[in-house]
Amino acid sequence: MHSQKERLSYDRLIARAQFYQEKSLELEKKLVFAEELIEKLEKEAADSSKDTEIQALEAERVRLTEEVAHLKNELGQAKSIDYDKRAADYEALLAEVQKEINDKENKLDLSQQKIRALEKKLSLQGRPDPFMKKAEEDEEENIFVKKDYECLCLFDYSIIMNENQSGFIKGSFIIENTGLITLQNPSVCLRFNPGEANVLKGKIYSSENHEVNQDNLANFHWMFIDNDWAQEAKERGEIWICPIREMIIEPGEKSVIQDYQIPFKKEVIGNLTVEAFVFFNKQQYKVKAANHISINF
Repeated sequence: MHSQKERLSYDRLIARAQFYQEKSLELEKKLVFAEELIEKLEKEAADSSKDTEIQALEAERVRLTEEVAHLKNELGQAKSIDYDKRAADYEALLAEVQKEINDKENKLDLSQQKIRALEKKLSLQGRPDPFMKKAEEDEEENIFVKKDYECLCLFDYSIIMNENQSGFIKGSFIIENTGLITLQNPSVCLRFNPGEANVLKGKIYSSENHEVNQDNLANFHWMFIDNDWAQEAKERGEIWICPIREMIIEPGEKSVIQDYQIPFKKEVIGNLTVEAFVFFNKQQYKVKAANHISINF
């Protein structure tokens, strides 16, 4: 009976030991699985950390790239602004230099015109009046005709008269080269009868009535001669006119004194006659106008 009990205890002990062995093996398996799981999780965690780090680095790279692009853009704008400013400064400087050059050219042109006018006055100064003598005392063929030269001069005019028989003569004086040789720089003498009627208005430059400047000279082609003998001629009833600039009249061409006006009053002057004579100083050629102005009351 005692032996049977011991046998049962021993079997129980073996069963219990086997149970514990199986339980231990199962636990070991679970431990290995847990360790593998832990290793896997650690690896995944490491990979996840690397991904996060890579993402952070990628974000930083994108930020730095954008910042570099922004800085490049600002640098480009700064260079463009600096270039535009320099270009504007150069253009302003060039404009200022060009203005200064234009001003000096205008002053030079004005000086040259003054010199030409003075030279013309000097060339006429002291020269005898080519029409000092009365026409009827000379032989017209010798006075007004010269071989190889031919010129037609005439008045083109109209008379505007008021009811009180005063008014003005308005017109143009035409100088046409009908010959074969070039004519240069005509001087025109207008002889008034009576002499006290010698008043001529229009687009004719006068140093007494006009300020000498570039704009004034540019608006005129003719000027009154105001040297000593021209003043003496004016006292005899003559007015002398010459070109402001060099004037060349080629064969077949014309030169015109345009839009002159001659005022008159019957009670002051009575009848009026205006004759014209043209003198080409360089060619020593003289011609009398083909017609004249005449008012008879």
